[in-house]
Amino acid sequence: MTDSRLVSGPPPLIRTEEPPAPVASPEAQRAAALVAVELDRIQQAARNVDRIVSDQEMIAIWLRRQVSEHTRTSYEHAWNAWQAHSMGLPMTNTTLAHLQKFQVFWAQGRQPGSVNTMMSALRSAFAMAHRRGYLRSNPCAEIKDLPNPNRSGTASALGRRILTRTEVARLLEAARAGRDFALYLTLYHTGCRVSEALALRWGDLNLDSQPPILTVLQGKGGKGRVIRLSDRLWQTLIELRPPDAEQDGLVFATRTGRPIARNNTWKSLRRTAQRAGIDRDISPHWFRHAHASHALDGGAPVQSVKETLGHASLATTSIYAHARNGGDSGLWLD
Repeated sequence: MTDSRLVSGPPPLIRTEEPPAPVASPEAQRAAALVAVELDRIQQAARNVDRIVSDQEMIAIWLRRQVSEHTRTSYEHAWNAWQAHSMGLPMTNTTLAHLQKFQVFWAQGRQPGSVNTMMSALRSAFAMAHRRGYLRSNPCAEIKDLPNPNRSGTASALGRRILTRTEVARLLEAARAGRDFALYLTLYHTGCRVSEALALRWGDLNLDSQPPILTVLQGKGGKGRVIRLSDRLWQTLIELRPPDAEQDGLVFATRTGRPIARNNTWKSLRRTAQRAGIDRDISPHWFRHAHASHALDGGAPVQSVKETLGHASLATTSIYAHARNGGDSGLWLD
């Protein structure tokens, strides 16, 4: 009989726990996440670059992405000016030095604000080309704005661009009866941007409602807003509206019914200012500044003015003045 104690067998298993996987530090985790994001961007760019085959196609995409028709026109003008100066230099061959030379050229005889607007448009074009993978880098990213002491975002600069109540009255008195008078009064009483006013159609106005209203369907940045009309503006627009006005007809148009060019509005206002004896280099946008300033001076709440003007931030409206007490801002004007 065999002693079971002498029977050999496999050695007993000894269980050992595997060491825990090392945990990456927060810094390493963030670095890995950034690498993943950048890799995804590169892969997306690689997919996009196959779709865009020319500067013309890239610029067409860029212009189509602009919500505002005025912005599209302005950007197209900027691109054409750059191409004329650079003799059609391809985007892929453009360097920071090329763009800096153009900035110096464009600054000759022009205000800093005009130069900065031009370069902002080019920055937008090259930035989109880079994002879409059409360019490996953005040569315009390092272009800096010129110092602009007249930048309209400061209270002192705005103060130089605000018409007095007397000047507004003289401009309205000197304006040609009909379209020009109605346009200037609309700009002043609604605070609309000139591009918004020129885009108005009769369908955007409800002159028969109580109170009568104007709807700005597409303001700056694609924002819409509803503006209550003052009695004076309501009566003026009633008189301007032709009996056969169509809903999609422009409120302010040429004699042939076509849109009024923005620069023609500017020139017409300059002639009106000369007749009114106002020796200031004014623009239609000054009516918007006057609206805000005069309404706040009259006691309109700053929140009402903000909503009427369509400002994104209350801080922008507050540059004009401090609020006192309230009502729709257009009703505080003469």
